Amino acid sequence: MGAPQDLGGFGPFDVRPTAEGATIRERLLRSPPFIGLLALALLLLIWQWIAWVNTRVPGIDEIVRFMVTEMSGGSHGGALTGEFWAPLATSMQRYAVGLAIGVPIGAALGLLIGAFRWARGLFNDTVLVLLALPAVVWAFLAALWFGLSAWGPILAVVLTVVPFMAVNLSAGVRNIEPGLIQMSRSFDVPFGRRFVHLLFGGSLPSGFTGLRLAFMTGWNSLLIVEWFGATSGVGWRARFWYDALRYPGFVGWIFLFVILITLLDRLLLSPLERRAFRWNQQPTLTFEEEL
Repeated sequence: MGAPQDLGGFGPFDVRPTAEGATIRERLLRSPPFIGLLALALLLLIWQWIAWVNTRVPGIDEIVRFMVTEMSGGSHGGALTGEFWAPLATSMQRYAVGLAIGVPIGAALGLLIGAFRWARGLFNDTVLVLLALPAVVWAFLAALWFGLSAWGPILAVVLTVVPFMAVNLSAGVRNIEPGLIQMSRSFDVPFGRRFVHLLFGGSLPSGFTGLRLAFMTGWNSLLIVEWFGATSGVGWRARFWYDALRYPGFVGWIFLFVILITLLDRLLLSPLERRAFRWNQQPTLTFEEEL
């Protein structure tokens, strides 16, 4: 049997792609948006399969129809009508107020704990205790202290956000290169410039980690508090449909919760983080020797 003939690259077993085709395919497989869409499609397929197997699990089409009725204010049967914009606006307002209070307090506390030993001894253990307490504890305490008023969810967001900001920023400050601190002192750099460019700038990476965790856990805490101790909001609406045994509504509002925090991260936090890192390209973080 003779050697196989050279068919000029068009033989039956020659299926090697062109260099251009391979490059396009590799770029597509490595593209984060494509991978994200692929993961989402896989998740939806798994969800739909579970809905086919278990009739108690609502399908995607049921959830979409239910939420369209909610958004349009249509009838869910009997006296039950859709409500969407009012609960959403209520939760977003509470969330924004809680963040506006908690983030600056947590950031200032974290800078103090990281920069000064007296602050670390005074506040560090308290911050760690706040960090260890789960959101459900704040839900019951907020309901106990404030009843069903709007201050309970706001307080829960504040108490959840503060420790995450404080712990991450204090760790960032303590990790700043000590040589930079000594050099700034040797050249008599004013404290204001050291604070902005060294203390604050050096702790930016840890600060954004804390900010991202604060945004996510604060939203989660708000949902839990509204579930147990409120008469309005996203969490309350999810519980309303859960108690009514309308599982498409319950799952739809939970999905809304996930979608909102994802959009907040992608549209607000990620661009803000990129802009901040362009201002300070050195992501290192301590004013251990200060005072």
